[in-house]
Amino acid sequence: MDQLSLSIEELIFSFYSEGYFEQGMSLKEAYYPDVEDERLGFLFEIACRSLLAKGVLEFQNRQYRYKAEYRHFIQAMNDASHTIKASRFGDKDEEISTSFHTTQMGVYAHHTLYDQQVHQIQKLKDDQQAEEQVTAFFNIQMSDHPESVMTLQAEEFEKLLEQASEAKKEWPSFLPRAENEELVQSFVSDVQTRKGKMDSLMKVVYDKNNTPDVESMLFVIPGEKQSWLVSGIKESEFRVETAHRDGLRSIF
Repeated sequence: MDQLSLSIEELIFSFYSEGYFEQGMSLKEAYYPDVEDERLGFLFEIACRSLLAKGVLEFQNRQYRYKAEYRHFIQAMNDASHTIKASRFGDKDEEISTSFHTTQMGVYAHHTLYDQQVHQIQKLKDDQQAEEQVTAFFNIQMSDHPESVMTLQAEEFEKLLEQASEAKKEWPSFLPRAENEELVQSFVSDVQTRKGKMDSLMKVVYDKNNTPDVESMLFVIPGEKQSWLVSGIKESEFRVETAHRDGLRSIF
């Protein structure tokens, strides 16, 4: 079995049953902050019966635990060396995200469905399959060879997004008039059309205490004629180029 689908209640129960109490408590506070312990216990009973029906639990040492052949799905959510998180805006401007966890046991995709009420965990063959799923997730046009568009400082990039979010269509005075002016105009037009909203691809690494740290990040902007990648975010020097396959692969 290479895939497991869990409701949010089942996922919280799974963390507790496998000893990941901190992660379980974090999810509980995110989804059920006002639920009292008695009500939470009732939800856990339902989740436990549901997981028993799926055949993934067994009664062991007076408690319900995951069977050995399914335990790796829950472990992958907590024992990753790094995670790639992809986020994009949907048709109704809602944020849609998916994650890819790399562990000693392999690479796992973690998709959320139905407003994050269902979590789908899938073991992948390798990093290449993760790259293919990321490309499909963003659904953008990509070339084999990038074209550099321009480089902006943090203040300039923020100003561009601010003007776009306010639906201002005038040409930003700080933007360069360069040889590739046609590309610059196309990029600015796409940013304005999206009102400054950008999709993103982020790599998070973990230390020995499982504390997350953002190692690298890309902004992804789907366009009318072509799509765009923005890098250099951690250095506060935003480099804009046309979307290309090696650019997405670099995050892995």
